[in-house]
Amino acid sequence: MKKILIVGAGRFGYTAANRLSELGAEVVVMERDEKRSSALRSMVSEVLILDAVDRDTFLPEIQKRKFDTGVVAIGDDFSTALLICLYMKQAGIPYTVARASSPRQEAIFKRIGVDLVVTPEDEVGHNLAERLILHESEQIDLSPDTSVVRVIAPQNWVGKKLSEIGLEGKGFNFLFAARRYTEQGFVKMAFPGESDFEIAAGDFFLFAGDTRRIAAYLESVND
Repeated sequence: MKKILIVGAGRFGYTAANRLSELGAEVVVMERDEKRSSALRSMVSEVLILDAVDRDTFLPEIQKRKFDTGVVAIGDDFSTALLICLYMKQAGIPYTVARASSPRQEAIFKRIGVDLVVTPEDEVGHNLAERLILHESEQIDLSPDTSVVRVIAPQNWVGKKLSEIGLEGKGFNFLFAARRYTEQGFVKMAFPGESDFEIAAGDFFLFAGDTRRIAAYLESVND
């Protein structure tokens, strides 16, 4: 079980702590504002009420707990976040994460050895763009231009056979279609060439290739 320290119980820290706990991690939240952290007490393993900037208090508390990962979830005070990252490194936490609000902050965090720098605003904008164009889909980026995209069958595909929706020659790859997943596996699957597969509501399709081509195609069939 991973043991994870999160410094800061704002919205970003709260959400991360809650989800990590749901995924089975042992989560300890450090926050100087007791009122802000009170809602987390029932969700995480421990809440520490102390100021992480106080090095003499912070280091002994961290070193005795032997965390696997440290997350600095402070977004409104860059200098404080930077200092806490350095303290985490000094305390021997092997993997550190920080939140950046700008490319410059991201570059500085990386320069001091932070292992993962997240930019929530960028990710929200990216996800919004995908939702507007790709609709109800999930996307894994393989490179800036290439993705694997999982899409629920558009309503105008329902009742048609695979051969009728014209997936060939679109500039990306159709990997497979699948119908509802259960503990026993997929109820039904279809691969390229299985033209008699009749599409039902809720079936999903997996595509891979040029992200823009996939997006343009999905936009055209959802119009």
